[in-house]
Amino acid sequence: MNHSRVGIVGAGINGVMAAWALIEQGYSVSLFEAQRPMHATSRASSKMLHGGLRYLEQAQFGMVREALLERRWWLSQQTGLAAPLQLFIPYYRQSGRSPWLIRAGTMLYDLLALGSNMPLSRKHDPSQIMQAIPGLRSEGLVGAISYWDAAMDDEALGLWALARTQERGLALHTGCAVSRVYEDGGIETDRGIDHFDGVVNAAGPWSLELLDRSELHSPYQLLQLRGSHLVVDRPLRAGCLFQQQDGRVVFYLPYKGCALLGTTEVPATSTDPSDAVKPAQAEIDELIEIHNRYISPRIETREIIQTMAGLRPLVVDRSESMQHTRTISRESVLLTHGNIVTLLGGKWTTARKQGKQIAHRLSGILAKS
Repeated sequence: MNHSRVGIVGAGINGVMAAWALIEQGYSVSLFEAQRPMHATSRASSKMLHGGLRYLEQAQFGMVREALLERRWWLSQQTGLAAPLQLFIPYYRQSGRSPWLIRAGTMLYDLLALGSNMPLSRKHDPSQIMQAIPGLRSEGLVGAISYWDAAMDDEALGLWALARTQERGLALHTGCAVSRVYEDGGIETDRGIDHFDGVVNAAGPWSLELLDRSELHSPYQLLQLRGSHLVVDRPLRAGCLFQQQDGRVVFYLPYKGCALLGTTEVPATSTDPSDAVKPAQAEIDELIEIHNRYISPRIETREIIQTMAGLRPLVVDRSESMQHTRTISRESVLLTHGNIVTLLGGKWTTARKQGKQIAHRLSGILAKS
């Protein structure tokens, strides 16, 4: 039996799934969280378990396939917190992407999702999509293509995974900010230094700040982007993707009897963990404008039920210049400093696979020590 002790910093979805994987391997695991579990980026997603259809444009086929396999695993758990969702991509006379390119992408997505038991993508005429998406603008509408992904309640699903790890022995420490980590396995909080055999730094947008405070160098930097969403009183049965002229897509999704609209992608003005991450008024205005461009009746600011925002850390090599955010890979990176494994980046859908990779890396380190 494995008697090694591991301390994990950060109780977002990546920290939770790292704990899941390590406990499966027999480690004794303690999880440290400065505030409460799933309180930050992990509950401010677009509420989708998805492979990332748009990543096919960057030829990231392996990443998409991996995410689609993980989507299948999450759905197989039958938590009642995730379900298949049909999404429509309407195309207009002057849409950004051509219909044949969208169709090719969704067919490749179907191929990469083989074995998932999801319905296949298909074409629709304007009348069919207007029945599926009430109020959709008809002027210039040529047709639509639909495909399938999965919707989730991100915070609730993350807390479900946390509860499963606690049932198997995870020790959770909330309200316990970590100020420093040590290569020999030490974790320093305001309660003193706890000593572990290994440490996982899964602090998300703040993972590099923790390394800096610990005087540990990283060859990477994090480009911190804020992604914001609005919840509006528009009941939906299916989802929709609105294509933007800059190549982005904005989701319009069913969410708790309403509609979720987002996301934006702007540089974060603050990464202080004590600051609440909120949408800027310019982001709110942008999302309202996008809604009103495609959907009627129009909405006004006073009709917004809820706003939410989170930080999305993109990994960039320090030797490279910052690129346009659409061209930066969403791949994650694992760093090693002594008995510390640090996760940079990461996607919600693939957090379980990422947890396994963290556990494998740390096990290799501890086997040599």
